[in-house]
Amino acid sequence: MSKKKTITVVLIADEKIGTGHLMRVNAILENFKDCYLTLVSNSLSTRVFPLCTNFDEFSMVDELDELVTSTLCEEPDLVIIDDYYLDSEFEKELYPYTKVVVIDDLCNRPHQCHLLFDQDPGKSEASYKPLVNKECKLCIGGDYNYIKDSFNHIEKTPSKSGKYRVLVNFGGSDPVHGCLSCTKAILSSNLYEKYDFTILCGLSNPNYEEIVKLTKDTPLIKVLKHTEDVPKLFSQTDLAIGACGGMFKERIIAKIPSINVEIADNQAGVGKFVTDNRLGNSLTVAKLSDAKSIDSALQDLIENFDTYQHNCEHTYNGQGLKNVVAEIRKLLESSGR
Repeated sequence: MSKKKTITVVLIADEKIGTGHLMRVNAILENFKDCYLTLVSNSLSTRVFPLCTNFDEFSMVDELDELVTSTLCEEPDLVIIDDYYLDSEFEKELYPYTKVVVIDDLCNRPHQCHLLFDQDPGKSEASYKPLVNKECKLCIGGDYNYIKDSFNHIEKTPSKSGKYRVLVNFGGSDPVHGCLSCTKAILSSNLYEKYDFTILCGLSNPNYEEIVKLTKDTPLIKVLKHTEDVPKLFSQTDLAIGACGGMFKERIIAKIPSINVEIADNQAGVGKFVTDNRLGNSLTVAKLSDAKSIDSALQDLIENFDTYQHNCEHTYNGQGLKNVVAEIRKLLESSGR
C-alpha cells in the first residue's frame, strides 16, 4: 500500500490576524482528506483549536526560525503557506525539499514558490511577475477562490416577520470592534424595530460578552459567537454589514447585497471595487457608530437590491475552489513521492 501524501500548512490564526487564513485553508483541505495533513504555526490562538479538526496533527513553535525545521520534519510532499509575515527568505529554505504553495492577497513581498494564488479580481499576473521566481505558476483573480460550493446553492427561506434580515459580522476576531459599534448604534435608534439583526461575533471577538449583555433585553436582536454552518445562516439573510475579508467573497457568491467595511491593510481598495462594480455600498469604520448612516446604507441596498444581487452573481467564479484544488492536486502528484 502506497504511503499517503503529506501536506503541511504554515499560517497564523490569532487575535490580531483572526481566523480568515485558517478558514480559507480549511476550505481547500476538505478536498485532500486522502492526505496526511499537518499544521505548523508560531501564533495560534487556543480559541481556534475547534477549527483545526481537518489536521491529523498541529504544532506550535516559539520562534520564527523554528518554523523551517518544524515544517520539514514530516518530510511533506507539499507545503501551503498563508502568512503575511513570511516571504522568499522562508520559502527558499523549503523549496529544494518540497513543493511550495503560497496564498497571498497583499502583493507586496517576494516569493520563492511553485504555485501562488491570489483570488482578488483586481489583481493580475503582471502584478506578481516581478515578485516571484520564473518557475512559479501564478493563479490570479476571481477564477481562483476558496469559496465552498455550498455557497453557490443557497435557497433563501422567507422572513417570518416580513422585515429584511441583516447579518452583522467582522471576521473571527473583529479587530475594529465593528460588531460592538453596530450593536450600540442599532440599540440607540431602535433600528431592530425596522430590521431583523443577527450579530455573528466570531470566536476571538473580545466584545462578545459585552454584546450579549447589551442585547439581553432585546430579543429581536440575535447574537451568535460562532457558527459551523454559514450557508444555512446565509439562507436566512437578506442584507449584510461586514468586513471585506473572507466572508466578503462568500457574501458575493451567495448574492447578498452588503455594506462593506475595510478593516485591514489587505482589504484596501475593496470599497472602490464594490462601488465600481455596483455590488453594494461601503462605510468607514467610524460610520458604524452612526445609526443614520447604517440605516441610509441599508435603504440603498433595498432600493437597488436586484441590481446588486445580479452583479454579485457574476463577480467570482462559482467553480473557483475546484480550480484551486485542481492546481494543487496537479502539483502534489508531481512531487515524486
